[in-house]
Amino acid sequence: MTKISLIGISPISLSFALATKNLSPQPFVSAYSDNQKLFEQVKHLNVIDNGTNNLEKAVEDTNLIVIDSSISEIKSQFEQLKSLVKNYCMITDFSHSKKRIETWATEILPANFCYIAARPLIKKEIPELVNSNPDMFKGIRYCIMESEKSDKDGIEWFIKFIELLGCKPYFLDIHEHDSYTAGIDILLPIISSTIINSLSKSDSWPEMRKFVTHEFEKQTDLANRDPIDTEINSITSSQPLIHWLDQTIKSLYEIRNSIDQNSDDLLNLLIDAWEVKGKIFAGIDEDIPQHVELPSSSQSIASAMFGAKLASRMTDHGDKNLRKSWEYPR
Repeated sequence: MTKISLIGISPISLSFALATKNLSPQPFVSAYSDNQKLFEQVKHLNVIDNGTNNLEKAVEDTNLIVIDSSISEIKSQFEQLKSLVKNYCMITDFSHSKKRIETWATEILPANFCYIAARPLIKKEIPELVNSNPDMFKGIRYCIMESEKSDKDGIEWFIKFIELLGCKPYFLDIHEHDSYTAGIDILLPIISSTIINSLSKSDSWPEMRKFVTHEFEKQTDLANRDPIDTEINSITSSQPLIHWLDQTIKSLYEIRNSIDQNSDDLLNLLIDAWEVKGKIFAGIDEDIPQHVELPSSSQSIASAMFGAKLASRMTDHGDKNLRKSWEYPR
């Protein structure tokens, strides 16, 4: 029997586990979390065969480890796992920065581990654990990237496995993945935060804030993401993110100049965006250009300063009871 070990529990990993329950024979699903309340919340789903706060028990004799943790935790989890698993085992994760994770996997994990650089492109939001749904994996693209820490047999097994879940394998270069993800997933909360900062630092803000409606809340919703998570994702994908920030600044200047010059270009730019979004959500695929502009591979790896900066973010931020409800721990 195949054993799958979840490291961390979220709506995505639970939906993944639920999808495996449609297979025959059903895999044995073990899950690790230091939050015992999570196991109580999902007990009624009957998806986790063994929930534990003991990492060694969770991964004992496992075939596939699926890490669903913050990127800030993954390096230390690799350090723990390397001595706990003795048999051959595949390991993958749901993180956005695959090159960084691949580097850690190559540096830390021993020969019996096969790291699968892969990520499902979940199309629908899964807000809560109770909303976990196996159908979330039906028909979606599942990115598969070549990794220095993978092998042919492991990749082939994983491809067949996700196809049984109803996913469509989508093969691409690991640097392409990180660049596209930086533009699609990491850039947007930064833009939302920038909008809020640019307006709130104005002298007019005390009066302007009275005009805030549900529209403002909707357009800046991504600024609600944990700032530490956004910063860590930004650092681990720094060069691709800078590339897309530069492109965004360029586009903003195009709009700014067209407004200043009372040019018809403004309407054309807005129509272009309207049409692109319409095509996306109508499911219309466009041809991929032959020459894709991407940062070089050496640029796409975050600097060595990442480790020190990350460590500083994980320190104690003081007594939360002494903070106002809207204050973020600095």
